[in-house]
Amino acid sequence: MANTWQPRPDRPAVTPLLHVRINEQLERLKREPTWSAGERNAITLTKGPTLRLVLIALRKGAKLHEHQAGGPITIQALSGSLRVHALGDSQELGPGEIAVLESAIEHEVEAIAESALLLTLVKPG
Repeated sequence: MANTWQPRPDRPAVTPLLHVRINEQLERLKREPTWSAGERNAITLTKGPTLRLVLIALRKGAKLHEHQAGGPITIQALSGSLRVHALGDSQELGPGEIAVLESAIEHEVEAIAESALLLTLVKPG
């Protein structure tokens, strides 16, 4: 398959001080075949023993279907409009807004418009 996901050989390095240009990474995501052929694309910006940052681009109507994380998370809307469903409630997030979820909370994220989000996952130490 030509559009099969492939790992990126030039992922941002894990260093004691990491500087990431979010807009450059988002533009990169949108140039990749995964974005052209699908409804989302993502890159892990850093992955350490207790912290992971993931930049995710979603097309309008795309969903990150119900799931849960092993530690607390934040979902920060960078652009567009997102709806976060959790605990029988829904919250809409616009640019600059953040949802915070504790460990093991079932949740789903839906893109109301083409959107980008920064997901922060914390693994309890």
